[in-house]
Amino acid sequence: MKGGCMKVAHLAEAIILQSIEDLWDEDHRQGCIEFFTGEDFRTCAALAGISTSDQIKMLKMFSGLMRGAGKSVTAKKKTDFGYVAPFSELRRELAGSR
Repeated sequence: MKGGCMKVAHLAEAIILQSIEDLWDEDHRQGCIEFFTGEDFRTCAALAGISTSDQIKMLKMFSGLMRGAGKSVTAKKKTDFGYVAPFSELRRELAGSR
């Protein structure tokens, strides 16, 4: 059963990472905002083994982008965090926080 738990954790992590990437896509942004602000994110994060404090850190990282949902990300190069992090850099940062 241990292997099955790992597969669920990896799937949950993949869902979160895809949602992070889709925040930068105007066609998917609203659905991602709903994901991150709802129970689905907390469920996936728990399955992926992400602590509550790390969940809060992640949400704070995206808060500027989620607040500016009506604005084009490509037209706005800077966020409240000073830059838009490339997806691969964000993945490394999240992986290192565990």
